[in-house]
Amino acid sequence: MTSERVYRKKQSPFKVLEMIFHDDFGKFDIAVVKTLLSSFANFSIGSRVKLNNGFIAEIIFIDAGSQTRPVIKVMDSGQIINLGINRELYIEEVL
Repeated sequence: MTSERVYRKKQSPFKVLEMIFHDDFGKFDIAVVKTLLSSFANFSIGSRVKLNNGFIAEIIFIDAGSQTRPVIKVMDSGQIINLGINRELYIEEVL
């Protein structure tokens, strides 16, 4: 899901994990999904990302209760955005 395919565009790991956790709930062992989410969160802080609105941002905090929707800092403006609250924005690409 995170790789480009002939029949669809690649998606960010954050979007894929969110789909696995929420959309496919019950299809996978929840303990395995939670372990995947927590290990993914450990290496994501400090990563630069591109949002769906085109802004480039840095991940500064990942809440344990919303690991696929981190707190980010927009590079140009320095604005801090909690993607867990601001649901219309999402991470489109990890740079």
